[in-house]
Amino acid sequence: MQNSIVFSHVNKSYGKTAVIENLNLEIREGERLILLGPSGCGKTTTLRMIAGFEEISGGELYMNGKVVNDLPPGERNIAMVFQSYALFPHLTVWDNITFGLQLQKLPEDEIRSRTEKALDILHLKGYEHKKTHELSGGQKQRVALCRAIVKHSPYFLLDEPLSNLDAQLRQKARTELVKLHEMFKPTMIYVTHDQIEAMTVADRIAVMNRGELQQIDTPENIYHHPANTFVASFIGSPAMNIIKARFDNKKLAVGKCCLEVPEAWCKLIGSRKELLFGLRPEACVPKFDGGMLKGQVEFMENTGNLKTASLRLGSGENCFIQASDPKLSLQSVQGFDFDWSNVNLFDAATGMNIGYVR
Repeated sequence: MQNSIVFSHVNKSYGKTAVIENLNLEIREGERLILLGPSGCGKTTTLRMIAGFEEISGGELYMNGKVVNDLPPGERNIAMVFQSYALFPHLTVWDNITFGLQLQKLPEDEIRSRTEKALDILHLKGYEHKKTHELSGGQKQRVALCRAIVKHSPYFLLDEPLSNLDAQLRQKARTELVKLHEMFKPTMIYVTHDQIEAMTVADRIAVMNRGELQQIDTPENIYHHPANTFVASFIGSPAMNIIKARFDNKKLAVGKCCLEVPEAWCKLIGSRKELLFGLRPEACVPKFDGGMLKGQVEFMENTGNLKTASLRLGSGENCFIQASDPKLSLQSVQGFDFDWSNVNLFDAATGMNIGYVR
């Protein structure tokens, strides 16, 4: 594909410290790919290698089908929005947006046409002659986006662009970003540690940890079918419940409860004995007279639209259950049931998901 980006066995090191190890990743033309992970996982370094701001220590990076390891940033035809916005405080909004186009020596009519269209799209009409220090955080963020989209670049790189905004503005800005992408269809790579941003903006999410790609998939599959316990525990609030379990004679001992395992799951488990049992909090069906897994409520949270209870299981492990029914009181819950279609089982030694019963 013309504007795809491909990492082939890419490594990045600073001296003897490896930051990215053997990264193999294809970013499809025109998609919204989110690089997601905790601080220090290598996501920003990956983005900066695409931009050409970081040298590649090993492997090949392809853009538009060509190796670009040594191609200068100015020749990669990218548009980038930084976490700090990187606006010129002494210039007006108009001059900030047009600065790059002026350097390209585009015709004045073209510059005016592109800029006026971008200002209209991002609701900045009337702010053209203001200095950036006179703007709010949300307005500065939109100016930075404006400056990026007027370039008409096939590659749109964003490094935590919403991290300086409050929660309400973030939600609005996420919507604007998706609309912008649908309008111009660039290949968009977006770095964040915020799982809500990732789940709501992405076509696909690439989850990273300690310089390694953990899983790349759709938001739905990342959430419901995590590749390993890291992805399972990083995505979701509260995170997926992960409980020690032991398999023997077609039964799974979880906590102090013994569960009959469906035949299809028995075949998948095979000869494994030690497992980790994974279940999302909303997949736990509260029971007031026992349940498949039993426990005692330790504390409750009520966020208005959701009620969350933490249960202490017989094994001493904690498990979250979640309910959206406003009339349901979780205080007297004694356990929960579940459907095996919502279960994830992980190998206890490797933390890898053993697979799914289709």
